[in-house]
Amino acid sequence: MKVEREVIIDLLPAYFSGEASAATRALVEDYFREHPEFEKTARSANRPLESLKVPVAALDEAKAKLVFERARQITEIRSSMLWLAVCFTLMLGLFRIQDGKIVWIMWSKGSTGIVFACVAVFFWLFYLYSRRLKTPMRTHSRYLWGAILYTVMLFLFTIKDRKIVWLFWGQDPTAGIIFAAVGVINWIGFFYQRWKARGGE
Repeated sequence: MKVEREVIIDLLPAYFSGEASAATRALVEDYFREHPEFEKTARSANRPLESLKVPVAALDEAKAKLVFERARQITEIRSSMLWLAVCFTLMLGLFRIQDGKIVWIMWSKGSTGIVFACVAVFFWLFYLYSRRLKTPMRTHSRYLWGAILYTVMLFLFTIKDRKIVWLFWGQDPTAGIIFAAVGVINWIGFFYQRWKARGGE
C-alpha cells in the first residue's frame, strides 16, 4: 500500500511519544525502511516535523515551470514545422525570366520539384499533427516521422516516355542509397526508443 509522506508526518508525534498503536508503528516503520533518508531526518532531535514537508509554494513553482517548459517545447516544434512547410511551399513557386518566358526553377528539371513538393507535404502534415499535441513530442515519434519521410523519398518517381523513372534509383543510385541508410537509421531509432519508453522489457 502506498502511503503519502504527509500521512506519515502526521503520525510521527504519536510514534515518537510511544502512544501510537501497533498498526501505526508498523506503518511508520515500513515507511522508514523504504525511505532511510527520511527516517534519519525524522529522528533528528533538532529538526521540527514541519521541515519534513515540501513547501506548497515550492511545489506550485516547480509545477508552473514544468507547464511552461512543456508549452515552450510544443510551441517551438509547431512554429518550426510551420516555417519549414511555408518555406518549401514557396520554393516550389520560384521562377526566372529567360528569353521572355517564365521558367519555373524547381520544375525545369522535373525531379527537383517533385522532391521539394514531397518535403513540403511532409512538413505540412507534421505541422497539422503538432497542433494536436498537448505534451511535448516523444523521441520515438520524432524518429518515426523521419523514418516515414526518408522511406517515402525512396519511392518517388516520374513518368518519362510512358515509363516509370525512379528519381533516386537511376543511373547514379548514390542519393537513393544515402536516403535508404538514413531511413534505416531512423527506423532503428524509432523501435529502440519505443522499446525504451515501454521500460526496456
